[in-house]
Amino acid sequence: MADETRTGTRIQSVSRAAQLLMLIASLPEAERSVNRMAAELGTSVPTVYHLLNTLVDAKLLTRDERKQYRFGLAMEVLSVAYAQQTVPPPELVAPLRRIIEDTGESAYLTAWRNGNPVVLAHLSGTHAVQVTNLRPGYRGVANARASGKVLLAFAEPDDRERYLAMHPLTAVTDRTITDPDVFAKELAQVARNGYATEVEEFSAGVACIAVPVWRNGMLMGCYTVSAPVERYRKQRTGYLTVLRDAVAMLDEDKDEDEET
Repeated sequence: MADETRTGTRIQSVSRAAQLLMLIASLPEAERSVNRMAAELGTSVPTVYHLLNTLVDAKLLTRDERKQYRFGLAMEVLSVAYAQQTVPPPELVAPLRRIIEDTGESAYLTAWRNGNPVVLAHLSGTHAVQVTNLRPGYRGVANARASGKVLLAFAEPDDRERYLAMHPLTAVTDRTITDPDVFAKELAQVARNGYATEVEEFSAGVACIAVPVWRNGMLMGCYTVSAPVERYRKQRTGYLTVLRDAVAMLDEDKDEDEET
C-alpha cells in the first residue's frame, strides 16, 4: 500500500510558495531578482510576482525601498519557534539509523538551539563496548566536543564570537583545548577539512568524529560517531565516509520529493 503521507493531496501553489521561500533563503540578497527566481523555479515571472505579493501580505516577506525581497516579521516568529524546538525533524534522525547500522557505534544529532550546541537525538550502537556519554538535551563545553567544534567552525562569525564570549574554554580532561589561539586554529582546520575530531578531550577512552549537515546552504546541525579510542583509530576513515554518506541521504530524499 502506498504511503498516504507521500501520495495524499497536495496544493501546488502552497508547494511553490514553500519552494520560493527556500530559494530566497539560499540566494544572496543581490541575486534575488524575479527573473532569477522564475528561472530557478521553472515557472513564469507573473506567477512569481503573485507568490511574492501573497507572501508579503502574510508578513513572511517584505519588500524594501530598493525593491529587494527580504524575510518579514512572521518569518522571525517561525525562526524563533524552530530554534526552541527540541524534537528534531524525522528526516534528520533517519540517517542516524544508517550510521549505527554501518558502524555499530553510537551516533548523535546536534544543532544550535537558543545559542547553544544541543544534542537533539542519540541512538546507541550495536557493539558490545559502547560509549553513551551524551543524551538529548545536553549542552555545554562545545570546545571539548567534535560536534561543538563543527557547529562553531561553520557558524556565522557573530554567533561564534557571541558563544565564545559567554562560554570560557573549559577543561574537561587534560586533553581539552583551552587556549583561545590554539582553539581558533582548530576551528580553522575544521572549516578547511569539513569535519571535526576529538580524542579523549571530552571523556577518557572515547573519541568522536563529526560532520556538518547542510540543507539549501543552511547549517542544520551535525552528525557524530562516538567510539572507544582504539576502535576509532582503526576505523576513523570508515566512520568519516559513513557520516558523509548519511548527509548525502538528505540530498537524495530532497531529490525524490521534488520528483514526486
